[in-house]
Amino acid sequence: MRLTLYIFCFLVTTSYFSLASDARILEWDEMMPEGYMESLLDNIGNTNFSASDSFNFDDDTEEAQIAYDELRSALASAPIVPNLNNQLVKIAGFIVPLDFDFDTETFQNFLLVPYFGACIHTPPPPSNQIVYIVSKLALNQEWLDYAVWAKGVLSTESKDSQQGFAGYSMQDVTLEEYSEGDESK
Repeated sequence: MRLTLYIFCFLVTTSYFSLASDARILEWDEMMPEGYMESLLDNIGNTNFSASDSFNFDDDTEEAQIAYDELRSALASAPIVPNLNNQLVKIAGFIVPLDFDFDTETFQNFLLVPYFGACIHTPPPPSNQIVYIVSKLALNQEWLDYAVWAKGVLSTESKDSQQGFAGYSMQDVTLEEYSEGDESK
């Protein structure tokens, strides 16, 4: 009986460490179907709005609101890559907290985005460039100060939030501070 328990523990431990080390590094551009950026630029070019117009709009006008709504709609409906579903990945990015508790200065739900300031300034990135993450543990505000590696199972389940529409999600991630050359960890 005791030998069976030892063998079981060994197999579980070996499987866990094998899975933890098999996370593939996922680059942000892999989360967009091939040709997506070109089609996005074409679609925006087919609207009544052009990039040069953005400098001529008064933000409070109906014209500006229509242009912003068209752009936000296009970004929120960005296609995902279905083959990424249920893959164990490790991805670098920046945290945008969703449930920051000012009393404890912690949060558990956040968006992982490819660049600093995404989702804080509008419009947010395309939905296929946002990952909705639920952490097992409350994270303190220091996690907001630097880029991170998030490791876990990626899901193609989309989530909406006040900060942006996420085309992907992850639960029970492990986080570590990002530093150059960490790709092999």
